[in-house]
Amino acid sequence: MIVRLQLRRRKSGARFVHPMDPMPRTAILAPGFLETKLTRVFPTGWNEAADRFQPTSIAGPPEQLRRLARDGVRPQHSVVAFSYDGQESRLTAADRELFWKSFGVPVFEQLLSAGNELIAMECDAHDGLHLVGDFQHLKAGIGTCPCGNPAPRMARTRRIDELVQLLA
Repeated sequence: MIVRLQLRRRKSGARFVHPMDPMPRTAILAPGFLETKLTRVFPTGWNEAADRFQPTSIAGPPEQLRRLARDGVRPQHSVVAFSYDGQESRLTAADRELFWKSFGVPVFEQLLSAGNELIAMECDAHDGLHLVGDFQHLKAGIGTCPCGNPAPRMARTRRIDELVQLLA
């Protein structure tokens, strides 16, 4: 008797954490994330394959989301804009306004490390970014969040400068 086992290599990449539960069907427009039943990664950005996937939520860096806003793509559920620690491309107040007018769905901000590890994320209260995981020990201290999450938070407006100070 011959038994054949098919072993699959574990794919590398970071796990994407959507701010809403349950996680909607999400297209991630950046490399370096794991794919799941509900998430697909499109490392070069929006394309025909992403369109065929029919996501109800889209996650990506602000420059990708600006392009989608110009092109008329309309997610049904939410948009997650993530920025990378130390990089200039960040979500601005003008971006928030553009995304709200273009998409008409909630916009959530996330701050990621260079390896796509989640550092901080915005909640439904949209009143700052909650530090997560290994970063919760940092004392960001902008007060209690209306959402009730006790995790330390940092303000949205100066988040990179604030994080650099906390890590120093």
